[in-house]
Amino acid sequence: MIISRFAPSPTGFLHLGHAYSALLAFQLAKTSNGLFKLRIEDIDLIRCKKIFHNKIYYDLNWLGVKWEKDVFVQSDRIYIYKNYINFLNDRGLVYGCECSRSDINNALLALDKPFKYPNTVTYPGTCRKKKLDIWSNNIRINVDKINHHLGSPTLSFNEKGLGPNGEKGIQQFDLQWFKQTLGDIVIARRDIRTSYHLASTIDDFHQNVSLVTRGNDLFYDTPIHVLLQKLFNFKIPNFYHHKLINDQNGKKLSKSKNSESLNQLREKGMSLDEIKSLIEQ
Repeated sequence: MIISRFAPSPTGFLHLGHAYSALLAFQLAKTSNGLFKLRIEDIDLIRCKKIFHNKIYYDLNWLGVKWEKDVFVQSDRIYIYKNYINFLNDRGLVYGCECSRSDINNALLALDKPFKYPNTVTYPGTCRKKKLDIWSNNIRINVDKINHHLGSPTLSFNEKGLGPNGEKGIQQFDLQWFKQTLGDIVIARRDIRTSYHLASTIDDFHQNVSLVTRGNDLFYDTPIHVLLQKLFNFKIPNFYHHKLINDQNGKKLSKSKNSESLNQLREKGMSLDEIKSLIEQ
């Protein structure tokens, strides 16, 4: 039985890309007589608004998507994420980091290796030995210590969909690759005391999600989530990364770029069938 989920952030109104992702996850669960879960990822307390939160339910109902009653709202679960951070801290696997983005960029330029993968700089480890308080700084994982803690494992996940470069099936990586490619990533920002990576991983486990369905722009985040799942001894779900819905100029739809919302399309008189035909092309 598949348990899938849809996890929007209420930073704007849902658009066609959200409709595609929600309908796909719902259909995958429905065809297996499974369950479809909903999660509101509202940890960005500045950009997330109640009006957007409430509209999510309306839009999903209009799309014909039905979800289980146990909706998770991440802003109510910060204390749970803190418990998992303490778990890692008690084992010496995280450290505090006071570096700003400009500090990191300047350090990488000085080292003459601003490696990116993709759109991500690999942190040079500036604060690794400073012993800074974790709760008043950003919190990073220490990949070297994690590698020793786990015994130099080879990690893997099963891609049921399709990554941006056609990736499918079993995907493997080790922590040497992780260190060189992603580095000591931030798992909790100092302002919100968690991160997308940490909260999403924990909540997928707590919602018993067996198939993580999301856009293939998030495919390269998957090793981060798999590593956290391994650290917390979570069962690793299957992943289904799907195509992105683009605008007329071939650009990914985005709330930050004011892409046309489902609400605006409805106000133009567009029917549900017309919406579905747009995203199924």
